[in-house]
Amino acid sequence: MSNGSFDELFSAAARDELRDALAERDGPITLPQLRRLAEHAESLRPELQPLRLGIVRSYTSELLDPWLSLEGALNGLQLHTYHAPYGCIIQEAEEGSGLLGHGPDVTLLMLERSDLHPALSEPIGSYSFEQQRVLHSEVIERLFDIVRRFRRHDIGYIVLTLLPSMHRPGLGMYDAQSDRSASAWWAGLKAEIARAMREDVPASFFLDLDLLLEQVGRTNFFDWRLWYSARYPFSAEAARGLARHVASVGVALKLPKAKVIAVDADNTLWGGIIGEDGINGIALGPDYPGNAYVDFQRRLLEYRQRGFILVLCSKNNPRDVQEVLREHPHQLIREHHFAAMRVNWLPKPDNLVSLANELNLGLESFIVVDDSDYECAGLRHSLPQVEVVRTPGKPILVARCLEQVARLETLAVTAEDVAKTELYAQERERLERKQEIEQSGGDLRAYLTSLDMRMRVGFDDERHARRLAQLTQKTNQFNLTTRRYDEQRIRDFIDAPDWLVAHFSLQDIFGDSGVVGLALLRRVRADAVDVDTFLMSCRVIGREAEGAFLHCLLRRLFEQGVWEITAEYLPTEKNVLAADFLVQQGFDREDGGRHRIDLRESSPRPESEFPIAVEVAPSDRGD
Repeated sequence: MSNGSFDELFSAAARDELRDALAERDGPITLPQLRRLAEHAESLRPELQPLRLGIVRSYTSELLDPWLSLEGALNGLQLHTYHAPYGCIIQEAEEGSGLLGHGPDVTLLMLERSDLHPALSEPIGSYSFEQQRVLHSEVIERLFDIVRRFRRHDIGYIVLTLLPSMHRPGLGMYDAQSDRSASAWWAGLKAEIARAMREDVPASFFLDLDLLLEQVGRTNFFDWRLWYSARYPFSAEAARGLARHVASVGVALKLPKAKVIAVDADNTLWGGIIGEDGINGIALGPDYPGNAYVDFQRRLLEYRQRGFILVLCSKNNPRDVQEVLREHPHQLIREHHFAAMRVNWLPKPDNLVSLANELNLGLESFIVVDDSDYECAGLRHSLPQVEVVRTPGKPILVARCLEQVARLETLAVTAEDVAKTELYAQERERLERKQEIEQSGGDLRAYLTSLDMRMRVGFDDERHARRLAQLTQKTNQFNLTTRRYDEQRIRDFIDAPDWLVAHFSLQDIFGDSGVVGLALLRRVRADAVDVDTFLMSCRVIGREAEGAFLHCLLRRLFEQGVWEITAEYLPTEKNVLAADFLVQQGFDREDGGRHRIDLRESSPRPESEFPIAVEVAPSDRGD
């Protein structure tokens, strides 16, 4: 592209618009251009959220800073980065270190393979099978001794990386067939590292840089000149990819969670316009450009696997779109893959508001994909809380257009995530049941009773720590305080003798909603408890589950000799729904959002007052 084309980037008035324009731009970006872009991205609205990043490394990392600034700003973050002294790994995990003084939200461990064990300075293929097996165990032990040293401190989310090999395996093309294969050994080691990080090190993530290496190619990944002269390994392409991954971790911790991908139909799910080209004329199939759109649909189904909800939002004739979804032989995404659809000629902002209401989700959780510059601009103007992705004009870029969106990366996938679309389908069935009962003269109580709801309340259960942390990070509407906690903090609360971590799951005749509620209670005196967090997923709002859960906890506390319960409501733009909840449940409102109840004067409501059968699991502490 010409310099004029680069200057056109500065006409972007929104960060997602600038990100889309950059994704379609060919050619390298110079360091001065990079800094200008970062400054422009930082100047756009809304205000950036601060992210404190700590980097502990065994090779040079300072040259990443411009890329970190750009990718952070493109995704709504302003990074404040601390680079530990070169090669000081263990020292930074000790009291008084610069890392601990920095107080990072994210700590990035940038290690070389040779840091893991002295024997790794030799080719893996030179060791026997038994020697490789012993080395595997020793490397895991040494590595996790390092990681656990860091995890003992409050240094935020830990991201571990291993610098890929700069060269092909020593055995060359024969490596894949060798019983001493270096590639196979490293693949097994990385799988074990990922498992151990997932299961044994809370609030941590193994970022496999070999995946980035595969994407850009070994030759394009490394800057050989900078490596040999300054111990800095990354090309511009690799540096930007790594920076984007780091920003994705920060986004997951700091910004509202994306939950919904709303896609257009024409020139997005397929090429062409169904109303003009007909089912046999649209581009969708094994040949170019139709294969590019098939690939994009395959990618959307993969995002659905991650836990994102797919919805369709298209200005179109419903019958035309329905014909493609049901009958086109190459259409991968069918009607049942969408949690909801709006196919009509109404303004798209109105349709998105309607979809948000149907799903009971905030608009800030929507990512919209649309090919029309006009529609994208209108959405950015009317619904600035919605993130917009413009479908690229070149079909070859369509399948990759969502890879730039940091909010679509996820650090964990729970059972609830995998089943999310099914859960929303169940909710549609509940709505239909409610409408049937209302039409036959029944009231809300009759509807709720007909659901045959069963609640299971659990306490201090580490098996659900990841899901409970996810609830604090994602739940906005019914959340008294909107305090955000990572998995490590939840585990700390579970282990602390003066805290009680309570959760509930909910079942009914249509299915199991999974773990959908959380309360964090802190004992302040023998007879007094303060409610730090009380929240419930939006997908079970309207079923009286929040009241049944609260009064179950109050009855338990009363039995343990706790009389005084205090709680607070901290208002936000999104949690108005919970504003009067405590008062409705018998609490007295006090100044500053504080609430109080004395259980000697105001007894907890019995289970029979709610249309829900409650089962209480024993606490792991036996109390």
